[in-house]
Amino acid sequence: MKVKVSGETMKLWEEFVTPFLPKEHFLYKPYTEYTFRGVERGNEIVELFNYVKIPVGGKLALDLGLGSGGISIAFSMRGAKVVGIDVEKHYPRIAHSWARDNNVELDAILASGASLPFKDEAFDIIICNDVIEHVKEAEKCSEEISRALKCGGALYITCPNRIAPLIVARDGHYGLPLQSLMPKKLADAYVRAARRAVHDNVPYQPTFTGLVERFRKLGIKLYSVELSMQLKSFFEPRSQKLFSRIKRVIARYFPGAVEIYSKHFFLKWFTPLWRFIGIKKGKKQN
Repeated sequence: MKVKVSGETMKLWEEFVTPFLPKEHFLYKPYTEYTFRGVERGNEIVELFNYVKIPVGGKLALDLGLGSGGISIAFSMRGAKVVGIDVEKHYPRIAHSWARDNNVELDAILASGASLPFKDEAFDIIICNDVIEHVKEAEKCSEEISRALKCGGALYITCPNRIAPLIVARDGHYGLPLQSLMPKKLADAYVRAARRAVHDNVPYQPTFTGLVERFRKLGIKLYSVELSMQLKSFFEPRSQKLFSRIKRVIARYFPGAVEIYSKHFFLKWFTPLWRFIGIKKGKKQN
């Protein structure tokens, strides 16, 4: 299904972004293209949930840090009821407009991840994609995620690996070498001097173990998705029948297998982007 972007949606986007990132700036085009590939990224996340036997249809999902709404739209298209939040006041308007372009329902509101305006255990699924590294109150945000997620519910979360060689050579937010290794004040000065932004807006850059341990203490066990993807790429060109059987076994024992892999040296030190599915402990609600 082709994703539509109306002139009205683009107008709202330009009104938001051009005051700090003019069209002539070399980052404007890639930033805009990345933004409006959001539905594509959302579809990939939905497929990942399907792969590990967590269907999104009929589920209540929270898109924490919805941005322009691409991931929320993708989940809505697959039958989920989605609530999206963001601290930037322009994003809910852009997201609503883009959702209307594609005839999907979306509840997008202005709210902070550090103080979610929802009752305890409200959501079946929480999506935190390209967000946690930007949150100044990351610890409080993590606590709120755990509070708002149902027991047995699923969290999808990503976080860049600041020490991965590719990120050190050229970080994904500013395109600057070595920025990810610098202390906050030095990183701020570096970003300003390079005229990539007015400040460094990536205040939270945890280690692999630190992120996993933080959520473990909150009752959410994080599992890396990388093993699943690597096994799929290995087996799929071969016997589809065999792969189908193996996939069912992996889906059944997926958490344990991935937990072992998550301790792998390469994953911790060289993978540029960590991707996790987390499951909140406790009795699953019907």
